[in-house]
Amino acid sequence: MESKLKVGPSSSILNTYTPHFIASPFFESFKVSGPDFYASAHMTSSQLLLQNKTTSELFSETMKEYGRKMTELSKRIMEIVLMIMGEGFGEKFYESEFAKCHGYLRIINYSIPTMEEEEEEEEGEVEGLGMHTDMSCITIVYQDEVGGLQVRSKEGKWMDIKACEGRLVVNIGDLMQAWSNGKLRSSQHRVVLKKRRNHNDNSNNYVKKKKNRFSVAFFWCFEDEKVIYAPDEVVGEGGFRVYKPFLCSDYLKFRQSSERGRFEKVGYTAKDFAGI
Repeated sequence: MESKLKVGPSSSILNTYTPHFIASPFFESFKVSGPDFYASAHMTSSQLLLQNKTTSELFSETMKEYGRKMTELSKRIMEIVLMIMGEGFGEKFYESEFAKCHGYLRIINYSIPTMEEEEEEEEGEVEGLGMHTDMSCITIVYQDEVGGLQVRSKEGKWMDIKACEGRLVVNIGDLMQAWSNGKLRSSQHRVVLKKRRNHNDNSNNYVKKKKNRFSVAFFWCFEDEKVIYAPDEVVGEGGFRVYKPFLCSDYLKFRQSSERGRFEKVGYTAKDFAGI
């Protein structure tokens, strides 16, 4: 833990590690930023793996390749989204609005709830991370076989997103919801750590049946200096704007926090910040 905190919120240089109890008691993550994913990963891994340069190098190279592929995939997804939104929107808006987008990723670990924490929950599951939306244009998520990702429907029901090998999950984020004037919906989602223990099991069986949940989330975002404002063609003739213009970096500052229990102000959205 001490080595992790060297790159945590109190670090004046890196601040790439989010410890437990900022987002939730079960959530911790490392952030790797683009466009130079190798350099970002290496700065963190070189601090954590001082005695293992080979592993540090392998980790950095892996993050470089993963970041490159996710960036390419994000661009392709955005082109498709624009095509769906309107005829000619891809040609008209991709270069002018999205060409300067950048990405970063979080490697996330959800720890195992204690037996006492599970007993406190009546619904058979513990929230690893509460309901929130992403402060991105799009988010691409990989979750391991433990699963636990849920998306909230328009009717307010939680739907399980089953973990499948080789499958990625794509979410629309707050920035894209604002740019699309609300035509695209930033998905409300959460992570639940479901009980796997039979109440008749002893503690040894409990430990064997549980494991940490790991995921990797790639966030593709506008550049910080981007003013987010829905184009007239997106609003449509006779339509009205539902968001006032806002600077991307101002919204990120609004959402981000390193205070205990307030990471990314879980539950806040672009509508809270710039809704009309």
